[in-house]
Amino acid sequence: MSTRPPTPAAVAPLLGPENGWSLAPVARWLVTEGRRMLEPGALLEALAGKLDAAGAAFDRIGFNVRTIHPQLLAWGCYWQRGLGVKDFSGQHGVERSEAYYNSPAEFVHAHRSLFRRRLDQPLSDTDDHRLLHELRAEGMTDYAALPLEFGSGDLNFLTACTRTPGGFTDDDLARLAALSNLFAPLVEIIHGRRLTLGLLNVFIGPRISERILAGQVKRGDGDRIDAAFWYSDLRRFTDLSETLSAHDLLDLLNTYFEHCAAAAASRGGEILQFIGDAILIVFEIRRPEDEAAVCGAALDAAVDAFDAIAVANHRRRRAGQPEIEFGLGLHVGTVTHANVGAPDRLAFNVVGPAVNKTARIQALAKSTGTPLLFSAEFAAHLNRPLREVGVFDLRGLAGTQRIYTLADSAAASG
Repeated sequence: MSTRPPTPAAVAPLLGPENGWSLAPVARWLVTEGRRMLEPGALLEALAGKLDAAGAAFDRIGFNVRTIHPQLLAWGCYWQRGLGVKDFSGQHGVERSEAYYNSPAEFVHAHRSLFRRRLDQPLSDTDDHRLLHELRAEGMTDYAALPLEFGSGDLNFLTACTRTPGGFTDDDLARLAALSNLFAPLVEIIHGRRLTLGLLNVFIGPRISERILAGQVKRGDGDRIDAAFWYSDLRRFTDLSETLSAHDLLDLLNTYFEHCAAAAASRGGEILQFIGDAILIVFEIRRPEDEAAVCGAALDAAVDAFDAIAVANHRRRRAGQPEIEFGLGLHVGTVTHANVGAPDRLAFNVVGPAVNKTARIQALAKSTGTPLLFSAEFAAHLNRPLREVGVFDLRGLAGTQRIYTLADSAAASG
C-alpha cells in the first residue's frame, strides 16, 4: 500500500484547476476555522472575505436549504457586495408559485446539475426568471446555481454572481463546483442544528428546548419555578367529536389552539402542554418584583383570547359551523418543572399543587357559567375591578377557595 501523499494532479479535481486563483486557502479555512462557525450569515460573510482574498470574482454568493418545519419549506441566506448578508425563508406553497416556476432553483432540483445564465447578454421576458432580470439590472454579468448535496442525499443549491466583464470562466465554474463540495458539510451541520432547534421549539416549546440542549436530559432533572398558570378547556368536546367530521373537528381545535397560543405568546406565555382539548400555559416569574406584572399579562392574554375567538365565532356562525366555547382558569404559584417518565420515554412536566388548583378553577367555569375565573392569590396582584364569584370546595385541595372574575368583561359573564 502506498503512503505517498496524493500528487497535485490527484488533488486538482477536489480544488478545481491549478491555473488562476487558488481555492486551496479557502479550503484550509473551511476545514479549520470555518467549520466552527454555527451562524450561517457569519459563515457566509467570512467565506466571501476568504474568496476575495484568494482572488475570486464573486459579487454575490448564497445558498438555499429545504427543511422540515410546519411553516417553512426552505431557508437560506446570501451575501452581496455592498449589501452584506440577508436571510430569507420560503413558506410551504412557494414551490407551486410563480416565484419558483421556471426559476434556477426549480432547474437545479429537477436536473441535479448546474444552471448558468450569462447576464451580459439579452434576456427573454418570457423564458428568463425575473430574478435574472433583477440581477442584470444590478450590474451582474453572470449567474450560476449548482447542487449543494448533503451526505444524507438531500439536494439543495449554491448560487454565485459576478460583475466581472465577460462573466465566469470555465475554470471559475469548476472551482465553484469544488467549493460546493467543500461547503456542503458545513451547511449540513448548521442545518442539522437548526432543524433540531426548530422542531424542538415547535413540538415542545423554547423553554423546554433550552433545558434539553443545556443538558437536562436525565430523569429527574429540573428546577423550581414561580409562574402564573393558565388552564383552559373546550366545552362540549365529546358531543362535537361525535357529530363533526374529522376535518371539521380538527379545524375547530386548531382555531381554538391558535388563538389561545397567539394571545399567550404576545404576553410572554408559553404552552407547556396540549392535553387533549385542554391547554396548559406558563407565564414564568423570573424576579419577585415582576409577580404583579406577570399576573396582569396572563390576565390580558386571557381576555385577548376570548376576544379573538369571539371574532372567529362570528365567522363560524355565518358559515353554519358550531361556535368555540371554552373555560379558563388562572392561578399563581410555585411548581417543579422536571424531566419525568419511564427510563426510555421522558417528558418535561410541571408538578405541584399550583397546577392542580389551576385545573380545578377552570372546571368551575362550566358550573358557574363564568368562562374566566382566577384564584384569590392571583387576584391579589391585580389592580382592576374584580367580582367575587363565590367560595368553593375544590376537589383534592384542602380548605375552601375564594374565586374571582373580572367585573366588566364579556369573558366574565359568558
